[in-house]
Amino acid sequence: MEKYELLYLLPAKYTEEELKQMSEKINGIVTSAGGAVSETHQLGRRKLAYPIGNVRVGNYILSFFDAEQAAVAKLNEMLRLSADVLRFFVVQRDPAVSKIPAFVEEEPRRVRAEEQPSFRPPQPPMQQQPLPPKEKINMADLDKKLDEILTEDIL
Repeated sequence: MEKYELLYLLPAKYTEEELKQMSEKINGIVTSAGGAVSETHQLGRRKLAYPIGNVRVGNYILSFFDAEQAAVAKLNEMLRLSADVLRFFVVQRDPAVSKIPAFVEEEPRRVRAEEQPSFRPPQPPMQQQPLPPKEKINMADLDKKLDEILTEDIL
């Protein structure tokens, strides 16, 4: 049996309890396809880069499981037919990785006092300088200048 990761995206319309039920349902799909789920992590709710079927926010869930290659093909087919899963991604884990990384909520980054933006009073809008009046050009002078440019010898 090979080790795999399954990352899937559910719509944000579900509550926490419904998410747990949906996660158990998808773990059941993995089990029915011939896999054995070892861990499941809820990675949280995130805004999507683009709407998927009028859904703009989704819940990401990551599951680790062991299965045969044929079971993964069956799992892909079953997840593709599931109406609840917006997107999913199955990847084979690196066999050298023995410890699964801990998914812990990060503390918000503290900003040092010198890094905090200083208060600047609003600047008054810049006044545009009026443009000087344009000189009227005589067409005869323009023709002379054009003739001079065209008749110059090019080096």
